Order: sequence, then C-alpha cells, then structure tokens
Amino acid sequence: MNLPRYFSVIAPAPWNKSGKTKVTVRTGGAYQVYLCVGNDRSGMTEGEAWALWVALGNALHATYGDTPAWATEQAAPTKQEG
Repeated sequence: MNLPRYFSVIAPAPWNKSGKTKVTVRTGGAYQVYLCVGNDRSGMTEGEAWALWVALGNALHATYGDTPAWATEQAAPTKQEG
C-alpha cells in the first residue's frame, strides 16, 4: 500500500461564515483517492477520480470559461522534462 499523500486548496464557499472551504485530496491509504470538500467526503478508485477530473474540467470550462485566478494561483507546479 502506498503511503498517503495530501493535496489541499482553499475555495470560495458563500454558504460558510468565512466564505471559504478547504478541498483536500488524499492518495494512498484505504481508498486509491479520497476527496474531502468541507465536511463532504467520498472515496473512489483511480479511474473514478480521473473521470471526475475530466467531467469537471469539461463542464466548468464550457459553462464558466477560463480557470479563475484564485484556482490558478493554488495549482501545483508541473514538473517539466528537460
């Protein structure tokens, strides 16, 4: 079993007093991928996680356009081969 790794971002959440919520993804552990949005949690397989990634990307881009600045600023840097 792989050791768990955690990846988190802070997102706008108008339903909270603070106006923000933490979104965390854990890889490894009991589920291949474990998603937490505020207090909502969902375990899934790697395939389900990739499907969610693609579906969200397609839907958000088609409906809302380009990635907002707050999301881009929190994106993990990509490793470039070279």
